Amino acid sequence: MFIVSVGCSDKTYQFSRPLLGTIVNITVIGAEERAADAADAAFAEISRIEGLMSPYKQSSSLCNINKNADKRPVAVDSETFNVISRSLEVSYETEGAFDISFASISKLWDYSKEPFVPPALSVVKRHISLVNYKNIVLNFKAQSLILNQKGMQIGLGGIAKGYAIRRGLMMLQKSGIEGGIVEAGGDLQVLGKKNGKNWVTGLMHPRKRSLILSVTLRNGESIATSGDYERFADYNGKRYHHIIDPKTGFPAQGMISVSVISKDPVLSDAYATAFFVMGIKKTREFLRTHKDIYVILIDEDMKFYVSSEQKDKINSFENLSIEWI
Repeated sequence: MFIVSVGCSDKTYQFSRPLLGTIVNITVIGAEERAADAADAAFAEISRIEGLMSPYKQSSSLCNINKNADKRPVAVDSETFNVISRSLEVSYETEGAFDISFASISKLWDYSKEPFVPPALSVVKRHISLVNYKNIVLNFKAQSLILNQKGMQIGLGGIAKGYAIRRGLMMLQKSGIEGGIVEAGGDLQVLGKKNGKNWVTGLMHPRKRSLILSVTLRNGESIATSGDYERFADYNGKRYHHIIDPKTGFPAQGMISVSVISKDPVLSDAYATAFFVMGIKKTREFLRTHKDIYVILIDEDMKFYVSSEQKDKINSFENLSIEWI
């Protein structure tokens, strides 16, 4: 824990712990003891969510689903069931650009392996039929689900982080905190203000280790970013990254960074992945009917497409090519 700034009376503290496969940072404005207690409560809540939705903890609901749901209906705890239900809602409205059954082929893409070699097209084609959100069947009355294809798996990496962030922020509020941030791997949600001013966060340059612009966030707003620089490997001069197009089984093409701003970190998290797969044209069409969702899109030519509602909230650190949409 360290103090990051000092206000007129209360101080601003930041606490960090490894959770959700990344580092979770919680910023709290308040007296030291109260801030520490609130952060502890938020970390405990995030850890609890990880225990339900982690693909690595054998006792998690998600692991139980992946072990058994392709054979029989599996009862699911209410929170994991609701997150899966919301995942499917996003899948249907984005026509499969977001699909939690991507986990069925995720093991084909091992970016930690040295040397990295992308899977052959023939191998991907043999497995791609396992990726289909329509084969995830929910029984709302029994609160159970079944995966309608042998060997099918699901993963909540594109949405559970947003849910954990939201729950963590709710714990800060429950502890009486009026100003703070819950951030995990670059995705975050803000609470209240900092010394009377809105919170400001930075967006990383997708090709440099520096900030390219800042974004002002109002109380309750969240931002989530998906980029081709998060997990990737080069092979024969081509970059292969972890954001898989569910229709092809290969990394999505066209975008290099997508940030989504909304009042719901669950949706910000899921839409960031979906829009990366959808590309500029389809995302623009989608936004016409979703007026409460804002974006910062960067394509392969480093051209920016930014929601016009964000014009007074963006401060660029470079001379950027921006089209306001």
